[in-house]
Amino acid sequence: MQTIETQAQPDNATSLLKPKVIEGKDTTYRIVSRNVSEYQFIVPFNLPDEERVEVGQIFSINDQGLTYLARVLNIEHSSNYDGHWDTTMKGTQFFDSDQIFNRVVAEPLGCINKNLEFKKSRTLPTKFSPVSRAEREEFKFLSQVMGDIEVGYLRNGSRLVEEIPVALHSDAIDHHMGVFATTGMGKSNFMKVFAASCMRLAAQGDSKFGLLIVDPHGEYLKGKRNSQVKGLVHLTRYREGLACYSTDRSNATDPGVEELTISESEIFPEDIALLYEWSAPQRDALDAISRIFDPNSWLDEIKTPDGMARMMQEGFKDSTVNVLVRRIKNELGRNSYIKKRSSLANILANLQKGKVVLVDIPRMSDRSELFLLSVISRYILDEYKKDEKEGEESRKNCLITIEEAQRVLGAASNTSRFESIAREGRKFGVGLCAITQQPKLIEKQLLSQFNTLVVMGLGDRNDRQQLEESAKQDLTSMDTEIQTLEKGEAVVSTLNIPFPVPARIHRYEDYLHRLNLEDPPERLIKKGGFKPFLE
Repeated sequence: MQTIETQAQPDNATSLLKPKVIEGKDTTYRIVSRNVSEYQFIVPFNLPDEERVEVGQIFSINDQGLTYLARVLNIEHSSNYDGHWDTTMKGTQFFDSDQIFNRVVAEPLGCINKNLEFKKSRTLPTKFSPVSRAEREEFKFLSQVMGDIEVGYLRNGSRLVEEIPVALHSDAIDHHMGVFATTGMGKSNFMKVFAASCMRLAAQGDSKFGLLIVDPHGEYLKGKRNSQVKGLVHLTRYREGLACYSTDRSNATDPGVEELTISESEIFPEDIALLYEWSAPQRDALDAISRIFDPNSWLDEIKTPDGMARMMQEGFKDSTVNVLVRRIKNELGRNSYIKKRSSLANILANLQKGKVVLVDIPRMSDRSELFLLSVISRYILDEYKKDEKEGEESRKNCLITIEEAQRVLGAASNTSRFESIAREGRKFGVGLCAITQQPKLIEKQLLSQFNTLVVMGLGDRNDRQQLEESAKQDLTSMDTEIQTLEKGEAVVSTLNIPFPVPARIHRYEDYLHRLNLEDPPERLIKKGGFKPFLE
């Protein structure tokens, strides 16, 4: 490839675009301004498609042994003319093409020294330092800071840098994670890729946490029928890293899938409380149940005439008690998985071994899903708290995923259990993975507890602003890039990677094929060779 190396003449910006040709290098531009927080350089206005500069692209600036990295924020039309030159006729020509150009505005990300050490830059490169599109050599330092849970490849604009996998850190997962995208942008695909990487680690004995996925749509277990969409059970190479439970009897008959059950003794009044809007007297009656009845048999006792009489003796009206009992009976009736035996102990054991635990609940209503998720989450948190008190160190941490998380983490929700996990769960090794297309509905204080964000495509300005104000890393300047992300593209922000990195998430079916064929002794993160997630 030929290089365009410009002649630095500060009085005329386009003179910086008049090239001399040097063999064997990429196209090079020059820094023309501005300060330590913003770089600007100019490019020809009529670049061919393959050379066009895009928002989100990362460029490198070489100066005196340092390589500065800068992300493109904006691209502007500019010229050496004053005034409204582009609406003034000049003879038979609309403009002089050698006097117009595009001005690129970029933010500094940091700089790399000769030892491939990255740090934030506290100074700016010399004016007219050469600028070129960053290639794999400039990104090598990222390989040293990536984690062990591979989810995609580094993306530079529309180009993939397949030599640099994007991988999250197991050590940071219990510090809460958020996956945010509008419908159809690839949330489910990301979660299956994420779960597949976790299965791989668990099967190889390298997992540091257990992953709980409660799937109300029935798409994670077997994928979609009569389509090419695959599920987690198709990852046969690392199937031992997955434990499956299902409320669907047809699924529960499959090898390796158990029927999901919980016992009545594992249901607490607060699990019923989150299902309805309660009046003040009804809320008081719910709070009194634990005081009046035996915790292990309250569901049976409160439904009897004697139990209802005991409630009324405590000063509650018969109308209040009747509403309470009727709603309890409704929930017990519609959830056939409530039995005398329970799967919760096995679920907990698999999580503490570091496995991916998939709870498949297809065709379940939102209310029943929240009820089940509440019971499981409370049970897990209580057991992890016990382990913390007893000094148990052999168990793995865990991450609980919540689909449509705004239902339980919103300002108007009454689900204090999930709030308590968000606020203090990581002290006990329990993290939340919130999946939602409306982060604006999640309480800002809770969102600020999330240290890992996977942002995939948000058209709503309020959603983006909520994330920008809560993220640990500054996402404010990436507003335009996030707005224009395409399906399968993401911005990944986590504390162990020095800046938010653009990624192309693997297409699950391609990733599945690759994992099933890989040789177990090889490290996945060093492998490549397929094109992920192309539509």
